[in-house]
Amino acid sequence: MNRQIKNTLKKCILIMIVLISCTSISSTEEIFKNPKKIKITVIREWKPFSYLDSEGNPNGILIDFWKAWGKANNVEVEFKDPTCWAQSIELIKNGEEKIHLGLFYKDDRSEYMDFGSTIIDLMTGIYVQEDVDAFNINDIKDLGIGVTEKNYAKDYLEKNYPNIKLLVYKDLKKVMEAVDRGEVKAVCVDYHNNIRNISFYYPELNDFELLQTIYTQPLRVGVKKGEKELLTFINDGIKNMSGGEIEGVKSKWEYITIYLTKNNVKNYTLIISTIVIIFLLINTLFLKHRIAQGVKRLLENEESYKKLVKLCPDGIFVHQKGRVVFVNEATIKIIGGDDPKNIIGKSVTEFVKDDYKKNVLDMLNTVEKLNITTPTFEEKIVKSNGELLDVEMSMNVIKYKGKRAVLTIIRDISQRKEREQEKQNVLMEKLKYERLKTEFFSNISHELRTPLNILLSSIQLIDRVSDDNEYQQNEYYKKYSPIMKQNCYRLLRLINNLIDMTKIDAGFLKMNFKNYNIVQVVEDITMSVGEYIKSKDLNIIFDTETEEKIITCDADKMERVILNLLSNAIKFTDEGGSIFVNIYDKNESILISVKDTGIGIPKEEQKTIFERFRQVHPLLNREKEGSGIGLSLVKSIVEEHKGNIYLNSEYGRGSEFIIEIPANAKIDYETILSDEISSNEGKVEKINIEFSDIYS
Repeated sequence: MNRQIKNTLKKCILIMIVLISCTSISSTEEIFKNPKKIKITVIREWKPFSYLDSEGNPNGILIDFWKAWGKANNVEVEFKDPTCWAQSIELIKNGEEKIHLGLFYKDDRSEYMDFGSTIIDLMTGIYVQEDVDAFNINDIKDLGIGVTEKNYAKDYLEKNYPNIKLLVYKDLKKVMEAVDRGEVKAVCVDYHNNIRNISFYYPELNDFELLQTIYTQPLRVGVKKGEKELLTFINDGIKNMSGGEIEGVKSKWEYITIYLTKNNVKNYTLIISTIVIIFLLINTLFLKHRIAQGVKRLLENEESYKKLVKLCPDGIFVHQKGRVVFVNEATIKIIGGDDPKNIIGKSVTEFVKDDYKKNVLDMLNTVEKLNITTPTFEEKIVKSNGELLDVEMSMNVIKYKGKRAVLTIIRDISQRKEREQEKQNVLMEKLKYERLKTEFFSNISHELRTPLNILLSSIQLIDRVSDDNEYQQNEYYKKYSPIMKQNCYRLLRLINNLIDMTKIDAGFLKMNFKNYNIVQVVEDITMSVGEYIKSKDLNIIFDTETEEKIITCDADKMERVILNLLSNAIKFTDEGGSIFVNIYDKNESILISVKDTGIGIPKEEQKTIFERFRQVHPLLNREKEGSGIGLSLVKSIVEEHKGNIYLNSEYGRGSEFIIEIPANAKIDYETILSDEISSNEGKVEKINIEFSDIYS
C-alpha cells in the first residue's frame, strides 16, 4: 500500500515537472517566436553607417542591415529619435534604450553593455586634399587633422600619434564647414571597405583622397547589460539570415568586385565569348533601341540639369535681346515675388538702378559680341518692392533653345555687406574711444598742470620777498593765499571726481540713504551760494510747489549734484543772466529743475552730454575749465537714487537740467533735518570745491 502511494506521488511530481517545463518553453516561445516590434535609435550623422537623408528618413549600411534582419525574422524594426553618436551611447548607459545600432567593443563599454555578433567592418581613415604632398600620416603632422571631440579616433590619434596636430570640432558638421572655409585640409572620418568615393556622402571632400587607414574595427550588436535573452534572440536572428541577404545589404553600398580563380576562369571566358558573339549578332537589330536609350539618357540629363538649376541657391537669369526668357526659383526669392511669369519678358534694365543701366547694357552687348565670361562684380539691383539689394553678378554666353543667349548669375550679398558695415562701425567706435581717451588724458594733464603752475608761481612770488620786509610778505600772502586755496580745491575736486568715477565703475560707491525734506536740502544749498552768484552779476531765483517733501535720499550726494549743475550754469551764463532752481511735486516723484539763460548746448551734442569725458566746447578752445567728468558723475548719482536726468536746451537761449527721483520715504529711516546734513563750514568747503574751476 505504501509502495503504491509512493509510486503515485512520484508520478504526480513527474507530471508537475513536465507541465512546468512545457509552460516555461511555451512562455519562451511566446516571447521570441511570434513577430514583435523592436525599437532602435538612429544616429543622425554617421555616414555611411547611419544618417538621415535629405527627406529626413534613416539611411545607411546599419539601417539596411536591421531592415533585412527584421524581414528575415518577421520582426518589425522601428527607427526612432535620431540623435548624435555620444548620446546614443548614453541612452544605453543610462538604461533608457536596450539596443544599440552597432558599435565596436571597448572595455569601458562592456561595463554597461553586452556585445553580440559582428555586423560589418568599420574603417577609420585620414583623407587629405589632392594638392597636399604626403605619403603617410607623419607627413601632415603640422598641417592639422580635423576630428570631432567625442570620436574614438581623437583619443586613438592622441595616444598613437602624439606629434600630430589635431583640429578638434564639436561635430562632423562643424568639420565640414571648416573644410568649406579652407581651414582644414585633412580630416579623419569613418568609411567601409570598397565604399563609394567619400565625396558621395560628404560633398565638401570632393577633392580629397584617402591617405591612410589608421584602424579597422568590427561593428557588433550591442544591448543593455543583463539583457541576455534579447541578445540571444538578436544573434539567432542574424544566424537565420542567409548569406545572400547579408551580401545584398553590403553590395548596395560597395562597388562590384569579381574574384577570379583557376576553377572559374574557363567558365568566365566561355561566358564572355558567348556574350560577345551574341552582341555582335544582334547589334544591328538593337541599334534603334540603343539610339532610343541614348535619347532617353539625354532627356534624363536634361531633367537633372533642370533640377540643378531649380535647387541652385544663386539667382539665374537667361535673357535674349535684352529680354528675360528664363529665371529659376532662387531669382524669385532674391528679387521678390511669387510668379516667374511676372519677370519673363521684362527688360533686364528694369532690375538695375538707374545710374547703372547704361553700364549693364554695354556689358551685356560686350559679352554677347565677344563671347566672353565676365569676372564676378558687385552691383545693386532693384527688387519688386523698389528696395535696392547688393548682389554679386557674372555673365556668360550660352545656347538656350537653340539660340544664343546671355546667362547671368546673381548672388545675394546683402548680409555680407551688413557684416562688413558692422565691422566698420565697430572700428569707428574703437577709433572714437581712442580719440576720447587721448582727449581725456590731455584734458586731465591740463587740469592738473594749471592749478599746480598757479600754486608754484604764487609760492615763488612770496619767496622772492625779503624776510626783513614782513609787511610786503603779508600783503603778498593775502593776495595769493586765496588763489592757492582755490587751486587746491580745484585739484581736490578733480581727484574726488576721479575716485568716485572709479568707485562707480567698480560698484563700490557708498550711498548714505536716509529720510530728508528734499525741498529744504535743495533750498539751503542753493541759497548758500546766492551771494556768490550775485557777485558774478547773475540773478538766482528759487521756487517750489511744496514746502515739504520727505523722501529717501543721500542728501550729501544731492547737494553735490545741485552744486555741479549750478557751477555749470554760472560758467556758461553771461553777466546779467539768470539762474532758476525750481521744485515740482508729482506725488510719486519729485522734479528738480536747474535752468539758466546761458549759451545753451548745440542739438548734435546733447545726446553725448552725459557721457564721461565729454565737453560741449572743443578741447583746445578752453573758454571754460572742466574735466568732462562732472555731468557723467551727476547722472550716476541720480541713477543710484533710481532716478533720471533730462536736458532741454536750445543753442544761444540757455539750458535746463531736470532731475526726477522717486518720492519714496522708508518707514524705518529717521527723518533728518537739513541742518544736520553738514555744518556751515562743511557747506562752505563743499561749495569751494565744486566752484573751484570758476574763474572771474
